[in-house]
Amino acid sequence: MAGESTRGDGSEESVGKNAGNDGRPPALFDGGEPLATIADRLAAADGLSFCTDFDGTLSAIEEDPDAPEISPENREMLRTLRDHDRVRVAVISGRELADLRSRVGIEGIAYAGNHGLEVFHDGETTVHPVANKRQHDLERIVDDLDDRLADTDCFVEDKSVSATIHYRAAPERAEAVQNAVEETVDRIAPGGFERSTGKEIVELTPAVAWDKGAALSLLTTDFEGWLPIYVGDDTTDEAAFRELGERGIGIHVGTGEDTAADYRIDDPPAVERLLDWFCTEGLAAIDRSSSA
Repeated sequence: MAGESTRGDGSEESVGKNAGNDGRPPALFDGGEPLATIADRLAAADGLSFCTDFDGTLSAIEEDPDAPEISPENREMLRTLRDHDRVRVAVISGRELADLRSRVGIEGIAYAGNHGLEVFHDGETTVHPVANKRQHDLERIVDDLDDRLADTDCFVEDKSVSATIHYRAAPERAEAVQNAVEETVDRIAPGGFERSTGKEIVELTPAVAWDKGAALSLLTTDFEGWLPIYVGDDTTDEAAFRELGERGIGIHVGTGEDTAADYRIDDPPAVERLLDWFCTEGLAAIDRSSSA
């Protein structure tokens, strides 16, 4: 798969195609060359498919999952991109679809919730059939974990077709939480759910060949010749970076270590700077392509 390499211990490590000697992709805002390269690619493309994660990208990571909000500036810039006739915007997140749409609050764009298991596109919502089928098992798992974590600072976020177990308030419990999730899933629905870890969380999703990369492919497949961009910060975003391969550009929010992204930026405030660049220099490059 594009953008992957194998460590000496046999596990896979994501490495972007532009990675330097330290294994990290170049910083997007260190000098003008990376931005000039993106502008050139936009000028040569038929349009832009701008896709982004939510938590840790459009919004800062918060201890309380109900706290993150998109800034008014980010919302307005996404609307500016949406209003260009050769730009399509999508937000792809691990959040439940209804929650994601409510938080972003922009009409006329695409949304993928639960890592792509729920998609809102062209006015219609679709849910992966396997995810629908396994909702009852997930309810039992969530109830069991609620009981096991009741006397701790950890909690379970039920997202209808997936679940997130949070231990940000008690990071010392990481191993205990991961063991509890593994034991509960193996007892109630062995082989039925996949477990993945993120920033002080454990994600539970139905065991299907579907992730943010598949969602990105679904939402960009009708725009051949357009340049797809994906911006994200977490391990679940790596599937989207790998899906892009040579045809698009991945931008990692954070230190950029062990990532398949092409470039990196520091933090959510830098995402605001990035959106401003796309709304000005990026759209100007697309318009040059249109004039040509």
